[in-house]
Amino acid sequence: MQPIPSFEVVMNAGSGRTKAQARKACVERVLREGGRKVEVRLVRHPRELPQQIAAAIAAAQASGGAVVAAGGDGTINAVVQQVLGSGLLFGALPQGTFNFFGRNHGLSEDIETAARDLLQAQVREVQVGLVNDRVFLINASLGLYRRLLQDRERYKQRLGRARWVALWAGLRTLLGTHRQLNLCMRGPQGEVSEEVLTLVACNNRLQLEGMGLDAAGSVEKGRLLGVRLRPQSRMALFKLALRGLAGRWTDTPDGEAFGFDSLLVTPTSARRATVRVGLDGEVVRMRPPLEFKVSEQRLSLLVPADAGSSGV
Repeated sequence: MQPIPSFEVVMNAGSGRTKAQARKACVERVLREGGRKVEVRLVRHPRELPQQIAAAIAAAQASGGAVVAAGGDGTINAVVQQVLGSGLLFGALPQGTFNFFGRNHGLSEDIETAARDLLQAQVREVQVGLVNDRVFLINASLGLYRRLLQDRERYKQRLGRARWVALWAGLRTLLGTHRQLNLCMRGPQGEVSEEVLTLVACNNRLQLEGMGLDAAGSVEKGRLLGVRLRPQSRMALFKLALRGLAGRWTDTPDGEAFGFDSLLVTPTSARRATVRVGLDGEVVRMRPPLEFKVSEQRLSLLVPADAGSSGV
């Protein structure tokens, strides 16, 4: 491919293990030394993010450059939401807690290395999940898993963004009291109504393989993988979570994984006109019914030249 003339970087100031200005200076130095134009837009507050993304897209369209997200999976999701369908190339500098998206595609978590990889990158067409009009790259969730994400963010604000904090927050949530969801689901096996603790639509092979799910490869074939947990005791739920963390998931009557192309979900017990949905670590309110599916448009992702051709 032809060298990319410029990079428009949207950087989350709150992500990463080093100071934002140091990360900004590092990216600018590496890309300019590589003979490319670069502008790094440092986002210090979430309300600034949509405007900065729009500015980056406009600049990339004018220059024939690429848009790059520097931050965690939530930041990457927000940028992809606007980039998808624009025809622009997209790059990511993973700087979050788990970095499932970046690690799934061979992107370095070292920001200097990741920036240097952009200079000789190849393009990989990546599958994107949708819930109605919202994108997800890793997973979208209702119920317990969505609540776990909210609780995790509260603990991270108090204790920092280390992985042990996220795991500790998850353990406390699992051992708490869980509200059941009454869902009507229409998918590949027809329409069913049942009570669940959580429903998760997954689009990230790395995360699924880490749990030991044999069907993880389905997300590379134009499908999503659903994980459904039914009501169960705290102890049973805790044991199931341990098996998943150890990479030894097995389907049981209380929890199962299933592949699907499209899944229409209507919460029948919702008291409000909208429901909370977790999208790649962020929680938003959406109006049901919720249709989970694969986007017809794929994301043109910049990956390292030696990353191979496989990917979601």
